[in-house]
Amino acid sequence: MLDLRLLQHALTLARYRNFARAAEALHLTQPALSRSIAGLETSLGERLFSRTPQGAEPTAFGQVLLERAERLLAEAATLERDFQRMRGLEIGEVRVGAGAYPAEMSVVRAAGRLMGRRPKLRIQIEQGDLRALVAAVLTRRLDLAILETSLAKDDPRLEVEPLPRHDGLFFCRAGHPLVSRPPHRVEEVLAYPYAGTRLPARVARSFLSSASAGTIDPISGDFLPPVQVNSVRSAIDVVLASDAVSTAPRALIDEQVHAGALVILPLHEPWMHTAYGFVYLHGVDLSPAAEALIAEVRAVEDELSRAEAGALSEATQD
Repeated sequence: MLDLRLLQHALTLARYRNFARAAEALHLTQPALSRSIAGLETSLGERLFSRTPQGAEPTAFGQVLLERAERLLAEAATLERDFQRMRGLEIGEVRVGAGAYPAEMSVVRAAGRLMGRRPKLRIQIEQGDLRALVAAVLTRRLDLAILETSLAKDDPRLEVEPLPRHDGLFFCRAGHPLVSRPPHRVEEVLAYPYAGTRLPARVARSFLSSASAGTIDPISGDFLPPVQVNSVRSAIDVVLASDAVSTAPRALIDEQVHAGALVILPLHEPWMHTAYGFVYLHGVDLSPAAEALIAEVRAVEDELSRAEAGALSEATQD
């Protein structure tokens, strides 16, 4: 392996053509520089400089080395600077997959905050089939994913770090028949069309037992709603335009609830909660950009948990 320090010594000697002046420029003694050049010649197996009355002259092999050495040292300096910039998040990229709930709860907001402070970072957020996102992490197409942890927790190739749970709340539009006749059982709510994303096998059976429509995917075990959408925002749009009902954490419907467009139904089941978290390869160091995004998502999730606790406390006092 070439020692970059020795390459610098050879370049300096070629510049001055004199061991004494080159040694002085390098803050070395002349014998130390002579040993350095001799060591480089030994490692390469060729003589690099000829001692002539005019000074140290590069041989043919020396000329080839010097031409490459300039580029090698420049690349090494660039590499070192890039590492420093990556550590400072001046450059870098993170590719993250996100399920519908975490994407809308915290991931997009966290990415926006991070980009506000580090505008030169590149952040790619991919949504889609959750199992495909897990596969993308395993093949390293994605650096990490934030999704339903039950899909990855039993795979020894993956690290899983849960994030805080958020209760799912049933909601409908203002003026819905359920508003004037508050339901006492889940079956009363799910007698109306349900609009939402596919629900994981963790809750599928509980949901199907109460729903008047919908099916279980025979391959994945997921619950497939009668009105299936890819995002909570799409489900909200369906609910606002019909007698459909849906579920979501409070944070995702709070704005429409305060505006009077949506109504939270006073009914909750213990299995109605999120269970998502970080998923990434076991034993693989994440990039500084990925670590920064993870930290930002954690911060947003903590804020959401505190806000939910505060809302629950107010509701209890009322």
